[in-house]
Parts: sequence; structure tokens; C-alpha cells
Amino acid sequence: METGTIAFSIVMGIALIITGGLTFLVGKRKEYGLISGFSSRPEEEKRILMENGYVKAVERLLFLLFLLFAGVFLMGLLPVPYGLEISLAVFLLVVLGGAVRVQMYEVPWKRKRSLWITSILGVLVISGIGILTYFSVMENDVTVTETHLEISGMYGLEWDLENIDQVTIEEELPEVILKSNGFAAAGQLKGRFRLEEPYGPAHLFIHDQNEGPFLYVQKGEEGLWLSRETREEVEVLDEQLNKGK
Repeated sequence: METGTIAFSIVMGIALIITGGLTFLVGKRKEYGLISGFSSRPEEEKRILMENGYVKAVERLLFLLFLLFAGVFLMGLLPVPYGLEISLAVFLLVVLGGAVRVQMYEVPWKRKRSLWITSILGVLVISGIGILTYFSVMENDVTVTETHLEISGMYGLEWDLENIDQVTIEEELPEVILKSNGFAAAGQLKGRFRLEEPYGPAHLFIHDQNEGPFLYVQKGEEGLWLSRETREEVEVLDEQLNKGK
């Protein structure tokens, strides 16, 4: 099993245990004090929330989220195209939609305000993720000038050619250990990652991590891996960089 898969399994396993434990304690043991803000409410509000079905709505939402979380975990382990991305999107939509629905069971004098706040936050979160995803998947232009290698767009960079130590074409991408600051979805990798030794920290601009060739550029202890639509484009960049460095 790859290191990245092991790390994913550990993190998701812990999160799944926590979610499952919370679902069990609230749904079966009736530990309603674990519901955010419930224990600090006046007794009259607690009584009305129980009668309105607020607590039951929270129980149903927690159970549904636990099942969806398990689905995300499973999709992350199975080789299903876009399975992880789709399951995460469904999970997020259910979380936000469920949070709005729960507010419909609030006490009457807080219901409208809570609905507005939750709905606005949901729209902002979805919009923010959508905008970030859009800019993350946009193509990065690669330009080689007489003195610099420039990569535009999100996570872009600029390197002096005189500081570049090595430029080669590789058929396979080294194993990705973890993401430091970047975007990773459906085989696309963009941003800063840590690769298996001896490569270490690297900037990745990859269309499909399983589809070479890849251009590898080394500068000191940092590396840069990028792919293009065709092999010819990779070969042209390789020639330009080897000529200029």
C-alpha cells in the first residue's frame, strides 16, 4: 500500500470513528449535551426544541453524515474514476443542506435568523469552493525566456535559468507522499507536494499523474514536475531549458 493511501486511511479512519461515536452517543445514548449549544439553552427552549423535532432532525443528520463519510472513505480506497471527488461534493451538499433543514425546527423567535445565517454561510462556502476549484483546474501557461522559467496562474512560479541544475524528461511520476499547499483531484496535481526520496519537496503541474511524459526540473533542493498535452510540447520545453541554463 502506498504511503499516501496509508495516511488517507489513518486520517479518514479516525474521523469516521469520531463521527460514528458522536452519532451513537446522540442517537442511542441521548447525550444531547453534545449537540452544539444545546446544553447552554434555557430549559424552556430545550423543551420546545424537543417537541418541534429539532433533536430528532440532528440525530437523522448525524446518521446520514456518518454513512456518507463511510462512502467517502470507501471511494478514496477504490479505483473509481472521480469517485472521491463526487462523494466529497455530495457530502458537502448534504452537510450544508442538512444544517439549513435543522434550523426549520428551531424555536420560533430564533428560526428566521438562524435560517438566514445558515443559508448565507452555505452559499458562501459553496461559492468559495467553486471559485477555488475553477482557478485550480485552469491551465498554467509555461514560458521560457532568455533568463527565466515562468509558470503563470494559481501556484505559479518564476525561476532564474542560471539557478537550474538539471532538466530531464521522465516517463513516470515519483510517488506523492503528501500535499503541502496545492490542489489534487482526478489525477490532476497542482501546487506544492512532497515526493518520495530522493526527490523531496516539489512543485507539480500535472494533468494526469499516471500519464507521462513529465518534465523534471531541479533547482537546489527543490524540484518541478510538469506535463503538457503532447510529448512534443514537453520535448520543446526540455530543449529550451537545457539550452538556456
